Amino acid sequence: MLLTSSTLLIALLLLLLWQVFSRYVLQSPSTFTNELLEILLVWLSLIAASYAFGSNEHLALELLKSRLKKNSEFLVNIVIKLIILSFAIFVLIIGGLKAVDGMMSQSTPILQIPKGWLYLILPISGVIIIIYDLINFLNSIIDRKQRRG
Repeated sequence: MLLTSSTLLIALLLLLLWQVFSRYVLQSPSTFTNELLEILLVWLSLIAASYAFGSNEHLALELLKSRLKKNSEFLVNIVIKLIILSFAIFVLIIGGLKAVDGMMSQSTPILQIPKGWLYLILPISGVIIIIYDLINFLNSIIDRKQRRG
């Protein structure tokens, strides 16, 4: 995950540098880089969000959880995990697959690749988030059992 995100970030940086160089130094802006930058930015954002879920670095309600008793904290974690799973299933996977299906017949204007490829990251990141969320949930159950004795 981290390698993929890093690779996409480096590709974004290199394409952006090429775009600026070709526009201001060569006086002939590159036609494909702007479109490719948009696609890579969307992919990078969703892959990085998936990675954040896996490493538990996503935005969390720590203030609320820190004020709760241990039993209540575990219940809040379960509710949060269910909300995340619901979002990943219904919005990212189901909605993403519908978007991919609906956009495969359209092509990007410059690169001429199906627009569905842009939206394909939605169900991919949904599956990754679900896997990470289930792993984190199982780890929290194991940690809770170990703390109890």
